[in-house]
Amino acid sequence: MNAIVMPAESFAELAFELRVYARRECASNLDVEVFLASQPGGPTPDHRRLVADLQASAERIGRAAMLLSLLAPHEAAVRALVAAPVPAPENVHGLRAADHRVAG
Repeated sequence: MNAIVMPAESFAELAFELRVYARRECASNLDVEVFLASQPGGPTPDHRRLVADLQASAERIGRAAMLLSLLAPHEAAVRALVAAPVPAPENVHGLRAADHRVAG
């Protein structure tokens, strides 16, 4: 399993940066909508799908910012959980690898 690398920035800083990025995405999306609406014949189904995808992307960024904002007060606990060692996996019988003994 790959190790999780926690960012050096605080969750509050990351949440702020994501909110700024989400706002920028929304502004860009509006520009795209205005451009597509100005095209002869209006927006096509492909254009509408593109706009919907762009809006969904901005919403996901906004939700990630909200999640980090909610986690910020608990950042120390989250970082401790991530840094904690992972217990050895159990096999189908509920035994750990160290519990298996070979009779000799």
